[in-house]
Amino acid sequence: MASVPLGPPVTVRLPTLGTAAAVVPVDVGPDRALGVPDDPRLVGWWQAGAQPGSAAGAVVLDGHVDTRRDGPGALFRLTELQPGDPVVVGTAAGELTYVVVEVRSHPKGQLPAEAFDAGGAPRLVLVTCGGPFDRQLRRYTENVVAQAVPAR
Repeated sequence: MASVPLGPPVTVRLPTLGTAAAVVPVDVGPDRALGVPDDPRLVGWWQAGAQPGSAAGAVVLDGHVDTRRDGPGALFRLTELQPGDPVVVGTAAGELTYVVVEVRSHPKGQLPAEAFDAGGAPRLVLVTCGGPFDRQLRRYTENVVAQAVPAR
């Protein structure tokens, strides 16, 4: 693991799923929801969180599972990740490999607070929508969260 941040993430790869995407910065909006890139092929990096290689805190990446217009998003297959699978985050300074430790679903609005914690052990948190699609609300009922730790 790097001892200093490698800088903002610019790419993310999920090799076991054959998925790769560019990463762009996102913020929390006025509604206190984490922003998601409009383009479902992109993944967002919560820029108030940790950078890859930081000694502590969560590097939070999020993206659409899919959109009606564009179909599957970059994180469409996130639920298929298994403990032990690698996740490779690229920065302008190099790449850092993380290893998945868990993948869980949470009801919308109930993401675990530690997913956004600036302290604690360094980790990567990937977030997308999941669960059943509520046609009346026009959204998924859950969030899928994959947590990973730096590879040794």
